[in-house]
Amino acid sequence: MRTRKQELISDELKPIVSDLIKKNREKYNYSLEDLSKAINNQKNRQTLHKYENGKLNIPYDILFEICRVFNIDSEFFKTAPITDEEKKILEKKMIKDYVSSLRKDKNLTPQIEKIINTYKNASYEAPNNKSELCIKITDDSMSPVYLKNDIIYFQKQDDYKNGDDIIIAVKNNTLSVRRLYRYPKGIILQAINPKYPTINVNIISNDMILGRVSSIYREIK
Repeated sequence: MRTRKQELISDELKPIVSDLIKKNREKYNYSLEDLSKAINNQKNRQTLHKYENGKLNIPYDILFEICRVFNIDSEFFKTAPITDEEKKILEKKMIKDYVSSLRKDKNLTPQIEKIINTYKNASYEAPNNKSELCIKITDDSMSPVYLKNDIIYFQKQDDYKNGDDIIIAVKNNTLSVRRLYRYPKGIILQAINPKYPTINVNIISNDMILGRVSSIYREIK
């Protein structure tokens, strides 16, 4: 799909950016293949080569990705020999890109989106600047380890072991934490609070387990 002209840098800025890319790539000993991988293969080696040699006008979003790779400060563009009009356009694009980068849901995969839409207590939040899937505990079934209203972050695993605290649907449209124990004919989903029943399951696949607890957030009142 062709990039719209308004999403590309101007002809005036092109030689400045071309020189900037080349100098930093050589400074950090990056090949064009290395740079392509660093920006998640959004552009291939041939296209990056054309940007560097001034044969193509680079899109703003790819320029900002490259700036992040090489840690190029925005101050560079404020002092670049370009018109005030170009600087204003560049500043608007940089602000838009920065705001977009802060969105906690920008990396949602179809699988994560499905979980959030299916289970009412699931969400996608950012602990320590890294967004992860999480649930809000809706009962005291895992008390005193996990309390009602705790936020539990979890991650999908290839396999699960005895004693793992896992995320699974115990009630319709609600996810809960249970402690996993395997035995020859099935598994046990153990609630820590003794007033809640132990669940015995004859057949279960790893696909039915949404993840293992990775961290917890609790408000102290």
